[in-house]
Amino acid sequence: MMFKKKAGKHRNLKAEYDQILLDEVDHARQDYHQAQDSETALVDARVNGHMVQAQTALKKARFTYLYKEAKRRKTVAKSLRVYGSNDD
Repeated sequence: MMFKKKAGKHRNLKAEYDQILLDEVDHARQDYHQAQDSETALVDARVNGHMVQAQTALKKARFTYLYKEAKRRKTVAKSLRVYGSNDD
């Protein structure tokens, strides 16, 4: 009993950071979808299309990275979040 492992504190810390990661994934997903919608809407407008495409690509890369990190950690969302919902 002298060398008993204290797992409780570690689990709470992991759960806290997993939740932060899930929130970041959700935020990045919303940003990416919004950027896609903006890019689609601005196709006919007279704006710098390359800049809009670059911003969309950046948001896609951020979302993909965060999603893969969550998957690598085997982090699972407790509730399903629907695109476009504003719970904040």
